[in-house]
Amino acid sequence: MNILRRDFHVRTADGVRIAIREVRPRGDAARVPMVLMHGTRIPGLSEFDLPVENGSLAADLAAAGHVCYIVDARGYGRSDRPAEMDLPPRPTRPLCRTIEITRDVDAAVDHLRRATGRGRVALLGWGVGATCVAMYAALHPEKVSHLVLYCMVYGGTGDHPTIRIGSQWDDPQRPGRFNQKKFGNYTFNGIELLEKHWDEQIPIADKTAWRDPAMVTALRNALLDGDPTSRTRTPPTYRSPNGMLEDLYIMGATGQKLFHASQIYCPVFIVNPEYDALCRDTDMEVFCEDLYHAPSVIHWRAANCTHYLLLDRPERGRNEFLARVDEFLR
Repeated sequence: MNILRRDFHVRTADGVRIAIREVRPRGDAARVPMVLMHGTRIPGLSEFDLPVENGSLAADLAAAGHVCYIVDARGYGRSDRPAEMDLPPRPTRPLCRTIEITRDVDAAVDHLRRATGRGRVALLGWGVGATCVAMYAALHPEKVSHLVLYCMVYGGTGDHPTIRIGSQWDDPQRPGRFNQKKFGNYTFNGIELLEKHWDEQIPIADKTAWRDPAMVTALRNALLDGDPTSRTRTPPTYRSPNGMLEDLYIMGATGQKLFHASQIYCPVFIVNPEYDALCRDTDMEVFCEDLYHAPSVIHWRAANCTHYLLLDRPERGRNEFLARVDEFLR
């Protein structure tokens, strides 16, 4: 595949160095440029540019003519981390809330607009990363041409089955507030957690028939490579700030919205996989109702697909996703 990659940093309005990987075609890049935003726990390359067959959404988009910027939000991957993350975790405020991360998106968007000469760019986000780019589109509608929201959470309903009042995420002394005493400012994550979550969603016994084992290996390596301290611990773990987790709790448990979707003025494509427990039909129905200024809204309920369909085997939803996104962006 004739794809070029370049790693660099940009600085946000509040002075944070944010890591970006540019993935672009060697030749014509006539399609709308795109910013790709990761989710709650893992940095951008782990989701969008794994060095294995069918592991790079960014490369597929670049092959179709898009210049893509993969962002590592503050506190993640190769971007600046708050100084507190060099100390042991503490039961203090969760670091790097979603509203702060919109500044990182803004720095990437402005750089991409200047680099391509385009007035507006498309945004794609995964999980709370989708919430983040939708919030950004509400704050800066003049800069956004399209939204692709993959496994999004909005906060339209407070009926999440696992992230709810009374769950481990809830403060037992003050129900309705994030359990800061337990989870604190940031987390050490084991690399087996995502694989376990992935296994639970695959509805067949032979997991290798659903996903390539090489994809799991590539994901593990990317997670460890995304934190320079990961291999100094036994077993290896990687750090992530808990700000997006607190926001996920607020939306899932209490039904509070971080922004209102009526402020979005671009076409929206929502991807809601059947086996994904994060993005829910009830939540997305409220979101769609609030999107009354968007010129078009597509809500794809991806049947027989997992939260990880971008990394599953192509016939397990990935090929259909690529085709639908290509049509949407045209």
